[in-house]
Amino acid sequence: MSIGVRRFAVRAAAAATVAGVTLGLAFTPARAQEKFTLGYSTGFLQDPFQVIQADKVISEAKAAGLKTLPVANAANDPGKQIVDFHNLISEGAQGIIMVARDSDAIVPALHFAASKHVPVVAIDMGPASGKAVMVVRADNIRMGADACALTGKALGGKGVVLSLMGDQATLNGRDRTSGFADCMKKDFPNIKVIQQPTYWQAEKAAAIAQTIVTSTPDLGAIYMQSDAVMLPGVLNVLKTAGKLKKVGEPGHIFLVSIDGTPFAHEKIRDGYLDAAISQPLNLYVKWGLYYLEGAEAGKTFAPGPTDHDSRIVMFNGNPMDMLPAPIVTKANVDDPSLWANSVKH
Repeated sequence: MSIGVRRFAVRAAAAATVAGVTLGLAFTPARAQEKFTLGYSTGFLQDPFQVIQADKVISEAKAAGLKTLPVANAANDPGKQIVDFHNLISEGAQGIIMVARDSDAIVPALHFAASKHVPVVAIDMGPASGKAVMVVRADNIRMGADACALTGKALGGKGVVLSLMGDQATLNGRDRTSGFADCMKKDFPNIKVIQQPTYWQAEKAAAIAQTIVTSTPDLGAIYMQSDAVMLPGVLNVLKTAGKLKKVGEPGHIFLVSIDGTPFAHEKIRDGYLDAAISQPLNLYVKWGLYYLEGAEAGKTFAPGPTDHDSRIVMFNGNPMDMLPAPIVTKANVDDPSLWANSVKH
């Protein structure tokens, strides 16, 4: 969704409400009258989710009439992402959308952007501190808890589950882990949880799955914190081990994931993946651009409910728009509102 920045100028003297969010105005009139140059900084582009997200940010920004710089990919190097911020700003970026590789390590980059008066919106993964106009994320703790509830019910409250964790240096990894683990401890104390970190690396996830699947005969479920990274390898491991059974078949290992990629949808339709919790990628892009354009027009954003089924809360000193993340099963996998159903793959 594009915001016509010029229409904001007429409201420069007062507070306004946009999309159900109360906004306090601190206008910079010259910037409010023109389109700006967008920089996009991502910590990695190693999985389909991140590639699709980067492509959509650039294409939607161009459709809104913004100038765009080439995507800056830190390639899993937190130090390079700081350098990328410096380079983007020196190349003319007047606003930046970012996906942090490391929630703590990105903070100096945010300080630098603030010193240059370049607003930053974080999408998907949030920073531990520093100044961001807005953090646009799903409630990752809730996603972990939803995965737990589905798993616990499927196992009847007892058994063994493998939790393939993301990188605990990221807020997403920490939140998806704690949401799942805390729910298991509270609601399903008779389920044994085997937690293994993957650092968002497909090869590591596959290797861990190989070890646990072959050494744990009573394994009843696998929770994947990213189907974009983990699902292909897990399915291959199960197939090789002779344990890839369809939902409802004897010996089926319950599989639940987070992301809701087109591949995950395909495997739900095929009957191998029980459920995916869909990160709202399309909404990360839509509202990320919305908030950045608003900031360029001099807007600031306050906590409170929005008109897009979310709520802005304060988190680590920054406002964070907590977007809903729907659960996808065979019953609703063809819903056209799910972002994966609008992606050609």
